[in-house]
Amino acid sequence: MPSNATDPPVLVIGYGNTLRGDDGVGCCAAEQLALELPPASAQVLYGHQLLPEMAQAVSRAKLVIFIDADQQLPAGQVVRWSVGASEDTTQPFPHSLTPQGIVHLAHELFACAPQAWVFSVGAADFDCGTNLSPKLQKVLPKLVRDVAQTVRQFASRTESHHA
Repeated sequence: MPSNATDPPVLVIGYGNTLRGDDGVGCCAAEQLALELPPASAQVLYGHQLLPEMAQAVSRAKLVIFIDADQQLPAGQVVRWSVGASEDTTQPFPHSLTPQGIVHLAHELFACAPQAWVFSVGAADFDCGTNLSPKLQKVLPKLVRDVAQTVRQFASRTESHHA
């Protein structure tokens, strides 16, 4: 499903369990980005996990940014990496979808696979609770700025190509 002129060029998806401490950093960032980014430049979604239904929105974007906690990274470290649609899935709808799985699903179902990035945030506190750890509270404003800057740069490049 190709995008049309009314679709914002960027889709931001923050996900994670907001009841498990640092795991909710993706949702926290997405909530702030929803207030900061103009709706004409980005659509922002957030939730507990990635869902197959998100593939349609992914297929309509030119750039998708995923934001999630990563327990393999040192707490507070942010890593940005590229995602492709090349994931080979043996199950059509596994219990837990990955960013690669959603992009792959968008490609398979709608023949569109946009450019995609993941902002992984090193997290350490996954205990029950709704607050981020002090390290993640400290890095959250920079994470939001970095994602917003990525969105603005992409949107301005997209506009200049259509001008």
